[in-house]
Amino acid sequence: MALFMEANYAKKVGLPAYSSHQFAVTLRTELTDLSQLEKTCADLYQRLQAAVDTQIVNPGLVPSASGELTVPASRTAAPTPPSPTRDDDAWRCSARQRDLILKIVDENHLDKADIENLSVERFNAGVRQLNKLQASALIDELLETYASPASRRGGRARPAFSGRNAR
Repeated sequence: MALFMEANYAKKVGLPAYSSHQFAVTLRTELTDLSQLEKTCADLYQRLQAAVDTQIVNPGLVPSASGELTVPASRTAAPTPPSPTRDDDAWRCSARQRDLILKIVDENHLDKADIENLSVERFNAGVRQLNKLQASALIDELLETYASPASRRGGRARPAFSGRNAR
C-alpha cells in the first residue's frame, strides 16, 4: 500500500521599509515503505530547505527609506545569464501579451528603446524577459500612459456605475 507524502518549506525575509519577500517549495512523493517515513521526512526537509535558501538570497527590488525601489548591488554586479534552453528572440510572457505590447507600441508610434528602458526601470528586466505578471503590469502602464480612453475600453463606451440599486 502506497502512502503519498507532501512536504512544504517556506521562508519569509523582512526587508527595509516594512517590506518582505517570501519563497516556498512543495514536494509530493510516494512512500512505499512506512518504516522509511522518518528518514524520508528528514531528507525532504533538508532538500527543501536548501532549495529555498539558495533561491531567497537575491532580494530583487528593495524599497529605500523614501519608498523608492532600488536595485541592490548584488543584482547589478552579476546579471543572470540567459537560460541556454531559451532562444534569444523568445518572450517569457504569453503570445497575447507580446502581441498587445507590440500593438500599443506600433499604434502609438512609441520608441521601442523607450519602452525597453521603462521595462528595465520598473522590473529590472527587458521587455522580452518579463514574466506574465510583469508584462501585465507593463501593459497596464502603457495603456494608462499612451492609449486613448476609447482604446482602453476595447473601443466601446462602458456605462458609468450608477450605484448598486440603480436600474
